[in-house]
Parts: sequence; structure tokens; C-alpha cells
Amino acid sequence: MSRLFAILAATTALAACDGANPFQTVEFEGETEELAPGDPNTDVDSKFAFDPAANLTMNAVEYDEANNELVINNLPFDGPDGRYDFFETLPNGSRVYASRQTATTGQIQHFAVFIRTDFFEATSASGRDWIGFGNAGANVTRSDFDLPGTTGEYVYTGTYAATRTFSDRSGIEIVYGDVELLLDELDFDPSGELQGDIVGTVFNRERAGAAGAAGLGDLPNIVLAEVSFDTRNGTWSDGSASTSLPDGNIRSTGFHEGLIGGPNGEEIGGYSIITGTADVQTVRYQVVRYRTVTETPVIDFTTGLPVTDPLTGDPVVTQTITNGVSSGLDDVELQALQDQIDARLNVVDYLPATGVPDGAEILSDEELEFTLSTEYDAREIGVFVGDIVPD
Repeated sequence: MSRLFAILAATTALAACDGANPFQTVEFEGETEELAPGDPNTDVDSKFAFDPAANLTMNAVEYDEANNELVINNLPFDGPDGRYDFFETLPNGSRVYASRQTATTGQIQHFAVFIRTDFFEATSASGRDWIGFGNAGANVTRSDFDLPGTTGEYVYTGTYAATRTFSDRSGIEIVYGDVELLLDELDFDPSGELQGDIVGTVFNRERAGAAGAAGLGDLPNIVLAEVSFDTRNGTWSDGSASTSLPDGNIRSTGFHEGLIGGPNGEEIGGYSIITGTADVQTVRYQVVRYRTVTETPVIDFTTGLPVTDPLTGDPVVTQTITNGVSSGLDDVELQALQDQIDARLNVVDYLPATGVPDGAEILSDEELEFTLSTEYDAREIGVFVGDIVPD
């Protein structure tokens, strides 16, 4: 494994006052950074989403190629050995692994998604049975690094996979999709050690897999907003990530981080973590405005017989004109639809108007829509790796 940049030292510093300091210090090219206790980000070629306050606790992951297993550390109740067996391959080629369970161990089922390329391994893992988002994590690791050639601007395309859990209930969804990232190596101009610009999109997001919720439909694109990178080590941090509703309002927000990899910058990999409304579905419904005309014979109160026109002999009638509206919402209980979407089910997508009387004159016929949203949030922890697109 060749590395252009390497962490020179990761040590536990001692405080002068009492000889105890729980924080680690990491030195890189003469600069020292203080890390929180247990933070695994001590290697410039391996980046973890580590934040125990947000239950992002995973601090080590290893791929056992001989057995096609993942070994993951620091996720409680995923089995004493932290071993995850191969579960399935997603349509985009990324893989899913499941934690081992016995009668007495591994009591909270965990799943991990894994992407492996020439120069990257990327992993996201979450628990299915937590009441809430649960303990989870993400990691992206590269084997080599240099910046790409000299043309300055590059396009990378690749795959995305994620684990998705919920704010106040158990369950997990496995998500997969595609990613496109743009890299401008020269602009923006340098600002300290940061330079250039990275921006991207995760698209074709689908929920799938027996571990998740097959058939629930696609999810909106994730916008990976522009962020500069460190030219010394090809890493970036704290880029914002978001998804939007059909009306343009923000649905989910979060961040993305990652690494440029390969001896010639051939690949780029990272992770994104977004939190927001778990599901949004649009229901279309028909609204028909109509008119009915009712004819009532005129009765001669003297004889009790219908009155007839003396010239034509036709019955004399009075007309009653009634205007009405029939809506597809008339026959549905909105709470039932809300219960369905909260149960992560597809609700009906079209409600026809069924209350139009036979023979009515149709004045207007239109299709309207309304949006149903879950009453809870989802947190999606995704990883992505892209290959450079040749000129």
C-alpha cells in the first residue's frame, strides 16, 4: 500500500497539571490536531463518521476477503465478534452484510452496505431493531493517493449505498443509487491549505432488499453542495448535503465528507449523512363539478291529475336545477392514509370521484393533489465511490 501522505504520529498527550488528558493528538506535516477520546480518525487514508453524541460509534471495519465477511467494531449487540455475513448484492453491485445472531448473542440485527473498488473500501452500518436511529457509522478508506493530472476539471461517476433508520421506531431500509461528482482542482484559489471545489449528486435512489422495504419507490436526489479540499492529502470535510420536496422546500439536511484516491486521482469516495422526513407521498384526487336537472309534473289540485299543455298535450313540469361537487376525498379517511404512510406502506396514488349522479351535466373535471408525510424522521448514512470519466 503506497501512501503519499501519512499520519506521522497519534499519541495520547499528558496534561502538565495532573498527568491525565483523555484527548488524542494527531500530528500531520508539523501541525497538531486534538481528537476526542476514541476518535478513530488517526489515519489520513481512512475517514470515519464518528460522533458518539449522535450515536455514530463505529470505529473500525475490516473486509475479510477469504470469507467474504465484514468485521465491525463498536456497534453494541451486533454479536461478540462483530462479524457480518454476506446477505445480498444490490442492483448497482454494492453488497449488503448482516450481523450474526444466536439465541443469546447479536440480539439487535445490524446491516452494513459495502462498496469495494480498485482503491477504495466504503462501509455504512446501522441497527434494525433500535427504537430510534440507533448506533451506526460510516467509513471510507483508500489505498493510494495523488491528485489527478493537470487539466484541472474532472467528472467521476459511480455507486451509492446506504442504511436508513428512523427517529422513533425500529426498522431499517437499504438504499442504493448512483453518484456523480465534479472536481475542479484549480478553482477556488487557495485559502490556507484548502483549494478547488467538489460538488456532486446522488441520484436514482431506490429502497430495496429483503433487509429493507422493497417496493416503496424511489427517493429524491441528494445534493452534495460544493466544498473545497485539502491539497496536501486530498480530503474534504463538512460539505453540506440535502434533499428537496417537489415544491422545492428542503426535506432532509446533513453533510458529506471524503477522499480523493488512486495513484493518479482515478477515484473519489466519501460518505453523506442526512436527516429529515422519512417518507413523502403525493396523492392525486379527482374533483368533478356537475349540474342535475329534476323535472316534477305540475298537479291540478282540483282533479289530482297532472296538468297538460292544451296545445301539445304534453305534461306541464317544473324544473329544479342543482349544482354539486364530488371529490375523491369524500370516500376516504385521511387518518387511514396517514397510518399507512407511517407504517412505511405505499398509499393509494389516485382517488376517483364516485359521487356524480347518472346523467348529470359535467361542468368541470379536474385533478388535484395533496402531500402526505410521515410523522417521524429518517437518518440515512450513505457511502459512495466514483471512477474518473476519461476525456
